[in-house]
Amino acid sequence: MSSIPNTIVHQFGKPSGLLGLLAGLIMRMRASNRVRNLRTVELLDIQPADRVLEVGFGPGLAVARVAELVTAGKVVGVDHSELMLREARRRNAKAIRAGRVELLLGTAEALPRFERHFDKVLAVNVFMFWNDPVSVLTGVRKVMNPGGVIALTLQPRRRGATAADTRTAAERIVASLRAAGFGEVRTEIVDVAPVVAACVLGRVQQPA
Repeated sequence: MSSIPNTIVHQFGKPSGLLGLLAGLIMRMRASNRVRNLRTVELLDIQPADRVLEVGFGPGLAVARVAELVTAGKVVGVDHSELMLREARRRNAKAIRAGRVELLLGTAEALPRFERHFDKVLAVNVFMFWNDPVSVLTGVRKVMNPGGVIALTLQPRRRGATAADTRTAAERIVASLRAAGFGEVRTEIVDVAPVVAACVLGRVQQPA
């Protein structure tokens, strides 16, 4: 029985099968997850003509919200779970048909080729699954426009997590963003239960 929690936790990294459906349902319905996603989108100050990339879109909650905002731009998402790709495509079918959303199967470590660069990037509760976050973020920076903004949000989900755990996680994200070449890095606290989340933002520097 002790292996069951670890099995479920693993599903949040790459949902698949019946347990993956359960993980997707939790991600879609849990109030804290919805708040994390919506607050991350809000902090990015997305404009109608922005091109936006979400890395690890899960069931597509943030994609749906961003699609409402980028009336003249485009939302692109990358996720390595075929199950989440199907779920998110179903949830965002209308925007996909309209050409405002494109959802792709792929990994953060090896992003697909994109036709154009992005103005905004977000990733919600996926940073902890990256084995080499500096390498991942360096790759992400290369597909962003100068002046573009990235937002990485993380809420510790282990039992008994505290605000101190959130601060520690935020410090790791800050260090990784700076090592990957982002500037103007700052941390915003997102007030959610059972423990606060941190949204760390960074900007691609303009050429000298």
